[in-house]
Amino acid sequence: MKIPTGQETISHAAPNGTVELAIRPAPFPGHPEIYSKKDIEKERELAEIDFYNGKTKEGFDIVLIPKTYSTSPGINIHSVKLPAGTSHLGYAATHTGKAHSSDDNVIAKYKQSIPTHFTYSPSILGYYHLSRFLDTGHVEPAIVRTMDVSAHKPLADLGKAKATGSNNRQQWTELRALDETHNNSKLYTEDGRQLYGALQANPTGEGSYPHLSDLSGAGAFAGSSEFAKVTNQNPLKLDYKDASGKLNQAAVQQIVQIRDLSDMVLMDFIMSQADRFSGNMHSQKIYVWIENGALKHKTKKSNPTKAAEQLKKIPPEAVVINRMIMKDNDAGLISGNSAKTNHLLEKISHMDSKTYNRLLDLQKELQKPEVAQWYQTELLFTPTDFKTVKDNVDQAVSILTARKDKGLFLDANESAALGAEDTPDQEAETTPESNNGAGTSVALISGSVGRWEKGARNLQADVETVQRLLQAAAQRLQAPELDPKGVDGKIARPPATSNTVAAIEAFQSRSNISIDGLTEPDSQTWQALIQAAGGT
Repeated sequence: MKIPTGQETISHAAPNGTVELAIRPAPFPGHPEIYSKKDIEKERELAEIDFYNGKTKEGFDIVLIPKTYSTSPGINIHSVKLPAGTSHLGYAATHTGKAHSSDDNVIAKYKQSIPTHFTYSPSILGYYHLSRFLDTGHVEPAIVRTMDVSAHKPLADLGKAKATGSNNRQQWTELRALDETHNNSKLYTEDGRQLYGALQANPTGEGSYPHLSDLSGAGAFAGSSEFAKVTNQNPLKLDYKDASGKLNQAAVQQIVQIRDLSDMVLMDFIMSQADRFSGNMHSQKIYVWIENGALKHKTKKSNPTKAAEQLKKIPPEAVVINRMIMKDNDAGLISGNSAKTNHLLEKISHMDSKTYNRLLDLQKELQKPEVAQWYQTELLFTPTDFKTVKDNVDQAVSILTARKDKGLFLDANESAALGAEDTPDQEAETTPESNNGAGTSVALISGSVGRWEKGARNLQADVETVQRLLQAAAQRLQAPELDPKGVDGKIARPPATSNTVAAIEAFQSRSNISIDGLTEPDSQTWQALIQAAGGT
């Protein structure tokens, strides 16, 4: 493997001194806005994980434990209260089972490409970024991570010894044998000293998707009552509210499930997924409600004590539903395409209009050379992998456009169905920030804001934060040149037409700061802007 350039790389030292790398891939070219602030935070949390001496921000110990209860030989990253005198490997040896205590949480999963099996790390990375472009499916952030071979060997030995099934034992045995030669380009870095793979955040509160997880094979899924609602050839007509105007839980669940399943089929079609329908369908419970005309949601806490405390802050009119999680995405691009083989996409009758339109946009983006290069340098795709995705997108567009208004209804949008404002899919804050009275309370920005050509990420939430600070500074300093002329979360292209860029540069000039048209986290411009706005 050639190491991706990435947008941020954090180094970690293995016990023998080998420098391991945690690499946050660059965002989809030209579209930094598709990633939420929470995505950026999760990516950074993943990059900060120290496999050997690490602790979580809550002070728990990081312990690596081989996954011994499924075919794929990955490593679970646990957050535990390590007993005094217990080594990391010693703890792992007694906790390889699927069940673990409430004080032992799986916070991430590390998987490499296994040449002899349906496990392919570029597929994990590809699903994450595809989900953000299409705004479909609940896929956790993932980054590229290397690991010292000598540090991996004892974990592979443990995996072999503790495997609960013959398939899992076989895969650990083969992986351990590969560690001896460490020369396979799909699994090791160019110097052969490290494995590489995808490190992905593990969702909290996940469980098997009711009923669907018990089905065996794509044929069983195609014949299920749940998929029958997606293929029903009549427009959706559901009573989403009762006579008193409250949300109808069953109807809300149905519209969310229809969108989840149509999104899943589309993504699996694009990514040539071979192993979705063998228990790899998951969900988590979320609260859903309408607040000030906008649809809000919040993931339900899995810990009973935390769930009881959370419930006190959830509006009484909220309903609880199951939302799909697409967490087992490692069997794409390498062996078969169950959605295509079983013609699942052709059977879909309901899809979110936003998903459909973004698919058309994706087809155009995949024609660009810089996008093809990005897939190969940042997401570790081979040229064949990229061609597979590109061809699948072309075919998906052909299938769906031919059926639009002829059996395909673009009506699976919960916001529109519930008569709510269509807002970005971000969790509602049930504990708003407090203002201590010492000035304007502001959030941190997760990326740079300003001139696109200088690499600014310009995430919507960050742009809005900077625009509000500029407005406050303009008023406080009676300097109209600092006014961005509105808060819309956007930076115009070209920058010469951007009032926000002009305001940033005017502020830098006024503050005797080097003028580059950028406001970056913890930079001199950022600190000065907070002070000028009277923020804390």
